[in-house]
Amino acid sequence: MKYKVMENFLDEHLYKRMKETITHLDFPWRRRLGSTGPNTPTDKGYFTHSLFCEYFILNHELYYNFMNPILLKLEAKAIIEARFNMFVNEFFFEKTGNYHNDFDFLCNTGILNFTDSDGGTQLKIDDKEIIIQSKENQLLLFDSDVLHRSVVPNNTDIRYILNFNYF
Repeated sequence: MKYKVMENFLDEHLYKRMKETITHLDFPWRRRLGSTGPNTPTDKGYFTHSLFCEYFILNHELYYNFMNPILLKLEAKAIIEARFNMFVNEFFFEKTGNYHNDFDFLCNTGILNFTDSDGGTQLKIDDKEIIIQSKENQLLLFDSDVLHRSVVPNNTDIRYILNFNYF
């Protein structure tokens, strides 16, 4: 599998609960500098809410209510990292971010979209660039060795995703 797109990935009830949670006025976001690391010249960063990282569950309620059903459906063996991300267009200097890999070892990367937009995720496979447009409740899965980057949308100011890596 280099990449796979799954439409209507979650049942409607779970998907709506997730979206209502992360778009709620009081949802706690934290700013990270540089979408592909500190000192990234293409942007001023993004906002994130980590569910799981560095072997710890950081938000038990959201992890068990939202990540468990996803991991079970994908028949995942182990989670590496999971976080909600909010990208604000005004933070980007360029139309795209930098190509990157989330980890330097082979695993799976998943991006669940919560925003319909003309932006999305661009993959680079065998020197070909493939844009997967952001569509609500669409899951993009790809091998972690596939270079990828964000594409800033023109038709919405904010893009929400769940980004996770697993075995």
